[in-house]
Amino acid sequence: MGQVINLVKKMIKNDIRTKTAASFISIALLSIVVFSITINILIINNFGIYIKQSANAEFDNIATLIAETYKETGNWDDTSSRIAHSLMMSGYGIVVRDLKGNEVMKIASMFSMMGLANNSKTSTKTLPVVVDGKKVAYVDITYTGTMPMNKLDYKFLYDVNKYIALITILTIALVFIISLYVSKYLTKPILNIAKVASKLENGDYDVRVEDIPKEEELLTLTAAINHLGASLKSQGMLRVQMTQNIAHELRTPLSTLKSHLEAIIDGVWEPSKERIESLYEEVVRLSNLINDIELLNKIEIDNLKINKARFNLSELIKILLINYESIFVNKNQHLEKNIEDDIFVNADKDRLSEVLINLLTNANKYTGEGGNIKVRLYSEGQYAVITVSDNGIGISKEDLPFIYERFYRSEKSRSRDYGGSGLGLSIAKAIIKAHNGTINVESILNEGTKFTVKLPLDL
Repeated sequence: MGQVINLVKKMIKNDIRTKTAASFISIALLSIVVFSITINILIINNFGIYIKQSANAEFDNIATLIAETYKETGNWDDTSSRIAHSLMMSGYGIVVRDLKGNEVMKIASMFSMMGLANNSKTSTKTLPVVVDGKKVAYVDITYTGTMPMNKLDYKFLYDVNKYIALITILTIALVFIISLYVSKYLTKPILNIAKVASKLENGDYDVRVEDIPKEEELLTLTAAINHLGASLKSQGMLRVQMTQNIAHELRTPLSTLKSHLEAIIDGVWEPSKERIESLYEEVVRLSNLINDIELLNKIEIDNLKINKARFNLSELIKILLINYESIFVNKNQHLEKNIEDDIFVNADKDRLSEVLINLLTNANKYTGEGGNIKVRLYSEGQYAVITVSDNGIGISKEDLPFIYERFYRSEKSRSRDYGGSGLGLSIAKAIIKAHNGTINVESILNEGTKFTVKLPLDL
């Protein structure tokens, strides 16, 4: 009894496996009930037809019995005395009329004699009495009550209902077993995914769904959950690193300001113009860092005002290359320019200038003395394509996916020795995205880097 109670408690649990199994079982039981009722109705209807046909055959047998007895006796009185008892006890009543319509024989049924006749259940049929191929009379045969059934008829109905009941019980048991198996098979991957999602929610970002399902929808969901786990883990690491980098970026100028001001306050240093200018540069550096963070936040929450206008992108890039030519000359770098003329875009000129300046200065910064830098602009389909490539220090394969993250610095390609706030590429990507464009990078460590920007053309 305890096991039954535990099974019932388990079955009424509010989980997807139980609900799935219950749904299968309910549908199957409903189908079995409908099937059983339908089969019973069909059997009863067809059996009724069979009983009616049997009754007609019995009526024919009675007409034949009267004809054969009359042939033997030669008169109706002797015929009546021979068959009266058997017909009366069987519930049949007969009236025989000759060919002129005169009543020559009458036998009442047992039900009529006892006053139990029920007109609503009375069957009557008139048949000819044929002797040696000639009609000698007509007989009205009446049966009062339900159509008669013999022992074989009752056995047939009993066996049919017994087998239907047996099949129903076996089917219900089979459906119950199959439903439990199917529900377990279907819900197992979902439950596995739910467990992994719960662990991810609690901060365990290393957990993954190991049992990969074959179904396309579940496979997609599993891949999404595993990708989410990897993403959360990398984001968590990036948050830690970003916090450290922000603290580092702020600490350096603040430490410089603090040490210099303490030295001035203690009288160690004179507040000369040069020292004040040095302090001012650190303040500007802090201000620029805060402005970059604010700008990136505005872009990411769509609060940055983008002033779009149609302009010649080719001319803008040519002007920027002239303005920044000196930084390449100072490092004896070879600048190769391939700018297609008259490429127009509908964009914010100032914001795109920020992106281009960032890419140019990065190429200069991370390329050594005498290096090569290439800048191209061309149209491709519905897009203007800008590429800035160099043969500088490159970016490692491990760092490449994270270069657009805030404050991200690799130990080699983005070390603090090269300066900058670590926000330039984050801002560049956000600005390009705001213009419905894309920015991609290809890089090999110690061989060089290539950035590709695509912007919709204004045709």
